Amino acid sequence: MENIKAYCKNGKVMKVSLNRDLMDYKTEKEIIEEELTECKDLENLIKKSIHENIDFSEYIDLNSLKSTEFEKKVYIETMKIQRGEVKTYKEIGDNIGSKGYRAVGNALNKNPIPIIIPCHRVIGSNMKLTGFNGGINLKKEILINEGIKVKNDKVIL
Repeated sequence: MENIKAYCKNGKVMKVSLNRDLMDYKTEKEIIEEELTECKDLENLIKKSIHENIDFSEYIDLNSLKSTEFEKKVYIETMKIQRGEVKTYKEIGDNIGSKGYRAVGNALNKNPIPIIIPCHRVIGSNMKLTGFNGGINLKKEILINEGIKVKNDKVIL
């Protein structure tokens, strides 16, 4: 969790990078072009949130994120998942009135502010840990710290 970087504009988080070493050229270009600044205080809160509940609502403005309306619906639904809970891509889709479960996964893959929008709490219908920007091992570590039981990369309910 040491490599987390948060970038803000006008006091709102715009981008969270879970692994600075793996940041791609496109992400670095966005940070420069959008004149984002690093938010050290927010980085510390994100790291702290791995072990306790943190309310990030004052740092979020979904309308300022470069996201489609569908992606915003997915993000809003995902933010309802509480610490210690998981939901499947199917459940997220059903809750927003969409059968496009892969589209839900694609939206979460584009999540610009992971951890804050807790996409790590979304799993496959077979209970398997699937795609996460920070890698499956980090997803597993975060879920275990949140009280979720994981064995062989599967959530045990």
